[in-house]
Amino acid sequence: MSSSTAISMPSRSGLLSLVHNNHSKSYRRGEMLSILPDLLWHLESGFIRTVAWHYEGQAATLGIWGPGDFLGKMISQIEECQLECLTPAILKGVSVNQLPDDAIHEATKSHLIQSQTLLNILHCRPMPMRLMKMLIWLAHRFGSEVERGWILDLRLTHQALADCIGSTRVTVTRVLQSFEKEGRLKRLGQHQYFLTSSDSVF
Repeated sequence: MSSSTAISMPSRSGLLSLVHNNHSKSYRRGEMLSILPDLLWHLESGFIRTVAWHYEGQAATLGIWGPGDFLGKMISQIEECQLECLTPAILKGVSVNQLPDDAIHEATKSHLIQSQTLLNILHCRPMPMRLMKMLIWLAHRFGSEVERGWILDLRLTHQALADCIGSTRVTVTRVLQSFEKEGRLKRLGQHQYFLTSSDSVF
């Protein structure tokens, strides 16, 4: 399971109450969200990952989502997975019956594109190239373009990055330090990075 402090998930009745009253709810970093067949989450702020757990307790990240994304069982169709808040997040529960078909189609298409992209990255060799491709994809998806590169402020831990690419925290830390020495990446804060334009073509 996640190393984050365990936080109980809202009950089904509590979730349906949020949907009925059209209310948003705040969640803390590390909190897990319930996945119901008749409910979609609309992510209004923050970042969430779809995660599955191996029997050894190792996490596999299946998707990373940001503001505007819809999440839920109807879209992903993946069994035995959870939604984990990577940062504090605000979400609204939406009944699938409240969404037009084209909105569900676009959300499903977004999930499919992301799944294929992550699968492509996961098969990159060697591992440093895999990590750089992951950082570039994250920068294009969630970062800000600036002069001579991109700023990524997703606040992913080294362990979360390792879960994304099938590596270890120690290896990710070592490779990130190597990228810094080579000038390909600059650390701006604890989990904030600047990627140079030469590496940021996806």
